[in-house]
Amino acid sequence: MSKRALVIEDNELVRETLKALLEFLNFEVITAENGEIALEKFVSQLNSNNFFDVILVDLVMPGMSGKEVIQELKKYDPNVNALISSGYFNDSSIVEYEKLGFKGVLNKPYTLEELKEVLKKLNLI
Repeated sequence: MSKRALVIEDNELVRETLKALLEFLNFEVITAENGEIALEKFVSQLNSNNFFDVILVDLVMPGMSGKEVIQELKKYDPNVNALISSGYFNDSSIVEYEKLGFKGVLNKPYTLEELKEVLKKLNLI
């Protein structure tokens, strides 16, 4: 059974590239272009007893921020494996990611090897 990932990213090119990388690593991937859509998809999957092994969240998006998204997701699943995916290296959220409920950080742009390393730390590959 393959692992499942939810990619929450407002930039279509980044979203589709990350989807392709995860599929290359044998993940089943669902994408969302903003936090609101991500919450709908997350809850819908949860209600069908389909859980995500990892969620990659862009920190800065129109509408709900990555921080707001993780707070909402944790209401449904306190043990969610969420990673920050961001190009904002100096954001305080990057430094304090664990306090916010994230399990790791991917600084954009990142390579397949960097993605694999973070996923290995979560025992997902």
